[in-house]
Order: sequence, then structure tokens, then C-alpha cells
Amino acid sequence: MISIDKALLRQLLFIERPWEVREYRLDLRQRRCDVWVAQEAVDRGWFGRGRKGAATTDTVVWQHLALGAVRFHLHVALPVGFETRGLNWMGDPGMPFSRALAARVFALFNEGLSVQSVCSLLDLSLQDVWRYRYALDTGRTGAGQPSAAAERAVAPAAVPAPAVADDSAVPDVTDPVWLRLLDGDMSLDIKVLSLKLMLTRLRSQLDLIHDDEVRLLKLKELHRYFVKNERVLNHELAQLRLGGVA
Repeated sequence: MISIDKALLRQLLFIERPWEVREYRLDLRQRRCDVWVAQEAVDRGWFGRGRKGAATTDTVVWQHLALGAVRFHLHVALPVGFETRGLNWMGDPGMPFSRALAARVFALFNEGLSVQSVCSLLDLSLQDVWRYRYALDTGRTGAGQPSAAAERAVAPAAVPAPAVADDSAVPDVTDPVWLRLLDGDMSLDIKVLSLKLMLTRLRSQLDLIHDDEVRLLKLKELHRYFVKNERVLNHELAQLRLGGVA
């Protein structure tokens, strides 16, 4: 059986004190390591015995960043009322991923990858990625925000954006016209059904989303659709350049 120093494992997973690794179980066949994390016992009683710590909630489980081919799942004992915000190895309540892993998944969504592609690239379960994507689309969570050190250590490989021809009629993604279209400030006479359905979906999602990064994700999704389908959107693009229908 492979033995791992718990203090080293804590550092590799970017777990800060006063949290410590209590136990771990490594299954190389499944390429999975479960790690149990709790706060250090700092309050000592008589004869050096640790006093009973604060009551904890049920253990919360988040999948964290992989190390090599091994996937890590953190089982964290949280004190009642503990605020996890700012700790990138923890996640949002009810979410399947730590913030560090969520940030990586979000970055791939931001580059236009599908749920299935994200699952394949990061070796994640389809159910968990769909669950995270649904939470983004319904405003229940925002983009993960890893620390600078963690971000450098786990930066995902660059994914090329859709190629835009020099003579393309599609406005740049930074053009304010996209936000106007998404917010409903601009109306278009739309002949392509798939665009009509997409706009309806994105606008309903935008009503629920308050995170600026997730709203930008939706804007990029709309822009990417126009880039990929420019040849069949001449009617809509002509209006877009003129600021919408009168």
C-alpha cells in the first residue's frame, strides 16, 4: 500500500491551516483518492488531551483538482455556520466541485466547450458537470475564483476561439450591441428558428444571473453562435449592424 505524508498531501491540495488532513484512502485502480479534512484540534484539556471540538454539520464532499491521473474528493467536516467563501479548496454549498476545480470547468465553458467535452478533458462525471452548468444557468452559483498561486499551478490548456474571417460581418465580441441584444434593448426580425429559441433561452437565464462573469459567458455564447452560423444569418446581421429593427 502506498503511504503519503498527510502534511505534504495538505500542501499539494492547497489546504491552509488550521485545516489538516485526518485520513485518506487511495485507490489506484479507480484513480481516486478520498481525503478527510477537519480543523486542527488546538484547544487542549487536562494532561494534554484535546477537548471536544465545536459541533459540525454533516460532512460536505467536493471534488478537487486532480494530481496527475488521480482524482481527489475532499470530505470536509465544517463547523456550524462556517463561511467557506475565499477558500478555493472548498466549494459553494450544494455544488459538486471545489472553487479551484469549478474555475477550471468555467474557463473551458468560457471557451465554448460542450459539457461532454469538459467531462472528457477533465475526467469528470457527466452528472456533476451538468449539475454545475445548471447552477450557472439558473444563477445559483458564479465562476470559481482560485487564488493566483493555485491558478498558475492548474491553468488549463488554451482552447482556440472560433476563427473570425477578416471580412466577417459579425461585430466583435466587445461590441455593446451584444449586450443590448441579450438585454432585450434591441429587437431583430429573426428568420432562423434556432436563433429565436437561443435568444429566448439566454434572456430567461440572464434574468436569474447576477454574476458578471457568468453573464459574460452568455454573451460569448451568443457571439459564438453568430460566428459559426454567419452564412445563414445575413438577414439578422444586417439589422444588427443598423442597431435593430425600427
